Amino acid sequence: MTQQGADMSGPVATPDGWKERMPMGEPFLFLDHAELTETGARGRYRIRGDEPALRGHFKHSPVMPASLMLEALGQLGVFFLLHHAQARAAAGGEVKPETIFLASCDGVRCSRFCRPGDELELEVTARRVRAPLAGFSGAVFAGARERAVRAEEIVLGFGA
Repeated sequence: MTQQGADMSGPVATPDGWKERMPMGEPFLFLDHAELTETGARGRYRIRGDEPALRGHFKHSPVMPASLMLEALGQLGVFFLLHHAQARAAAGGEVKPETIFLASCDGVRCSRFCRPGDELELEVTARRVRAPLAGFSGAVFAGARERAVRAEEIVLGFGA
């Protein structure tokens, strides 16, 4: 792991080879960068415009589906479960990628269109991590930190 920054609320580490450990891959990985923080994870994703879902959503004015932005938040939660010491402690060892699944999402609000060229900033905060479930709150921002999507609770199931 490469250490970054001394501020405990800032980045803690970005594990080497993190994309290879993720259970999802191209074209369904919506994270270009991810880093652990003390209490969760942060990530980025640039909407390229060639994503398969954008071809028909919408034909003449592509918009990133809010469901895929919510998926990106879930993927950031997966990143946390695979790499954060808190998750390993809760699982009693390494969390296996094939055991992670989305259990539920609550309190989702969408407030901004995101289009090709937008760089999304994603944040999740772990609210509770106790095997077999982990709860997160999360948000997606675009532009000048305009909130695009907020989720009060994203619950992932996981195992060791």
